[in-house]
Amino acid sequence: MAMSEQTSKKMKLLFRTVHAIGKKARPLSDFEWMCDLDEQKVLSVGSTYRNEKQAKEFMHYIAEVERNNIRGNLKNTKFLSIMSDGSTDSPVKEEELVYVRFCHKGKIESKFVGINAVEKADAAHISKAISDIMEGVCDEWESKLVALGTDGAAVMTGAKSGVVSRLKGDRAYIIGIHCMAHRLELAFSDAICSNVMFQKIEDLLSGLYTFYHTSSLNRANLVNSFQALGHTPLVPTRISGTRWVGHLLRALDHFLRGYQGLVQHLEQIQSADAQNVRVVQQAKARKYYSTVREAVVVRFCGFLHDTLTHLSNLSACLQRSTITIAEAHSSLCSTQAVLKKYKSKKGPMMNATMGNSYEGISLTRGDIKTHVVSQDKMLDSLVKSMTDRFQDASVGVLCATKLVSFTNWPESGDAVADFGDSELETLVDHFKPVLEASGIHVERIPDQWTVLKVLIYQEPQSLEKISWFHVNRIHQHSCPDLLALVDLVLSFPASTAECERGFSTMKQVKTDWRSNLKSDTLSDLLMVQLSSPEIREYDPSKAVMLWHQNSVRSRRPEFLDHAKSVIAVESESSDDYEV
Repeated sequence: MAMSEQTSKKMKLLFRTVHAIGKKARPLSDFEWMCDLDEQKVLSVGSTYRNEKQAKEFMHYIAEVERNNIRGNLKNTKFLSIMSDGSTDSPVKEEELVYVRFCHKGKIESKFVGINAVEKADAAHISKAISDIMEGVCDEWESKLVALGTDGAAVMTGAKSGVVSRLKGDRAYIIGIHCMAHRLELAFSDAICSNVMFQKIEDLLSGLYTFYHTSSLNRANLVNSFQALGHTPLVPTRISGTRWVGHLLRALDHFLRGYQGLVQHLEQIQSADAQNVRVVQQAKARKYYSTVREAVVVRFCGFLHDTLTHLSNLSACLQRSTITIAEAHSSLCSTQAVLKKYKSKKGPMMNATMGNSYEGISLTRGDIKTHVVSQDKMLDSLVKSMTDRFQDASVGVLCATKLVSFTNWPESGDAVADFGDSELETLVDHFKPVLEASGIHVERIPDQWTVLKVLIYQEPQSLEKISWFHVNRIHQHSCPDLLALVDLVLSFPASTAECERGFSTMKQVKTDWRSNLKSDTLSDLLMVQLSSPEIREYDPSKAVMLWHQNSVRSRRPEFLDHAKSVIAVESESSDDYEV
């Protein structure tokens, strides 16, 4: 039975309210008072569905519309990759979160598909959780799967019984990809583990953070010191966190840019004339004051700032949702080239710290030899560790993916004729079973590759401005099999940063006050927040229609309103009779 226009308007208003609750990570209990607020604005929302239970049902149908969109996308695509990661939520439950990445006609997309509680964080339970989530959005996901992106935990990457091995089964062509952003963090950790100067800097920055973080008086006096100098206050920050490189860079940046105000405050409280300062605090300040004025410390901080700036930029690049393996490898090589150059040439921040004073404060000399040795040792170790950690991207199938990056294509000339032929052969040989199962004519791909190169080099645009979406739109009919292979390669995930962002959202939704949320409800809430349109752009028509049609009995949105009107009429009649 179709809804009347007035009823449809009321239901759309209710669905918009629930959608706004989901987008802002608010509890569903807010639904009732938000409906009361709508009534105060003279917006009629009715009385039938103004409760938390119905809000939960509405949220499910809003999320189901987004799942239907994902189902449609996965049905149209020939290949897909899975990104998965695990984390612990507020009630200390292991949650497995799954994203899917696919490419259709040159357009790369990453979509959240679900989250599921895992009874035990072993390979068997995690594999089952991933399979259950994928079954809910795509029946043919196993036949379309070409790659799995995970972190480097043994339970995920174990050669014999890890999650990747279990999901691969006998399909040898499926590739397991260790998140490159994680690998970068691990490479940096390898490089600094035994570096003497770095340990000294780490102890200094950690001590300064604790010194000001645990004392509101010290913090307030530091801010006053900056204000007296006319500078923006830069309080020391912690060096540890979810991203080691980013947190350490921020701590170094605050230390170097706020150096003058920091030294001025430490000098004030460590002096014998300081009043109302405890002896312990004075002793700590005296130690920090002596350390921060050492030339080798300031110079090594400048060197670290230059190094970490490039590593942080690389990390941010690796965390982009649409980055390809080829682009990641190019960014990695360029970063390594800069790091090697730092052995013979100083970076901008280190150049600024090379004098006998920094920010107008004279520096005391230290062991310059230790500084130079530590710097060279760290650079050598970092470049080597990055090479070892990313070795798989330089050989085999992952290396062959460089042909889909137009930045790797040569300028027009003799090199064009044979460019990419060996890489194409590697990719076709490796993925031949899944290509043939998808109805692709493998034998036509080499000739189509030659044709496509000629067509692309005839384009008036430069290679830097061409995208595979543009190529698909123009040359889909002439090179369909080759472009299907390109879609397969573009579906490889370079990192699992999407999963990390998903967990950040989960922690906003499933707080200590909402720790009893079930997996289905949590999945609906995350689907709404991560995949649905913004509040201003949201159209609830599809969700309302799905909710209205998906019912065993007919919906009665006006039931309570009609009942209340009957009661009101009977009450008036009763009053008239008494009179």
